[in-house]
Formats: sequence, structure tokens, C-alpha cells
Amino acid sequence: MANYTFTPSVCYTLKTHDVEFTATNLIIKLSSTGQQVLDMAYGKGLAVMCQKNDLCVGVLSDNGVFKNSVNFKSPKASLKLDEKTDANVFIGSNDEGDSEIYKYNINQCPVRLSEKGKVVTIECPCESDKGTCTHKCYTLIKA
Repeated sequence: MANYTFTPSVCYTLKTHDVEFTATNLIIKLSSTGQQVLDMAYGKGLAVMCQKNDLCVGVLSDNGVFKNSVNFKSPKASLKLDEKTDANVFIGSNDEGDSEIYKYNINQCPVRLSEKGKVVTIECPCESDKGTCTHKCYTLIKA
């Protein structure tokens, strides 16, 4: 089993906040007013995880991860949060229409995002860099 620690530094309730993942930044706004409360670059590593229905931003310490990349040089690339009560899913895709879609259960495990040259790397703690995780945090869907 993967060995990791996620230490949250700030959390936002999904019922009252809108979450956007761009090619370079995590942006969080108040749903009621649209006021931006967080705009943070992925840089060399920004970790997120849901605790119940709060999205938390923090630090991921791990003994190994596997990686997937989303290339924002493609206009169809996207990162998003699919909100479901206590079962939120982080989704990354180079093209949701006809390519591989990476899904992470971020209520069970965190993901760390980093960005270089419009390519976002998604890291998930795992005992294998091949993505064969026994904790079922990650699913690859091939369209």
C-alpha cells in the first residue's frame, strides 16, 4: 500500500465555493459573489485532497507516485473537479472526446499537480509507478 501524508494548509467548502483548474493555476471563488479567494500556481507541486466536502490545498509527502500528464498545448485538454457528496473526483484529460481520461478519487487520496511549459503533471501516491494501486484511487478510461 502507498505510504503518504497529506497536510492541509487551507480548506474550502465546495457548497459555497467554485473550483477551477487552469493550465497553470488552481482558482477558487466564492459561489455567491464570484470573489476570488485563491489563485495559486501549480509550479513544482501543489497538492489537493477532499476531506468530506471540503477541497483542501496542502503538502503531499510520499514514498512514491505514478504520473500522468495533461498537455494544454491541445485546446481540448482539461482538468476539473466532478463534485459528488463525499466521493469527489478529480479528472484530467488531453481530450475528453476521444482520448484517455484520468480519474482520481480525491476523497481517498490526494493528487499533486505541477506544471512546466503548459504540460500539467498529475501525481498520485502509489506503490507502483505503473499505476497498479491497491487503494483504488485512480482509474484510467480509454474512450
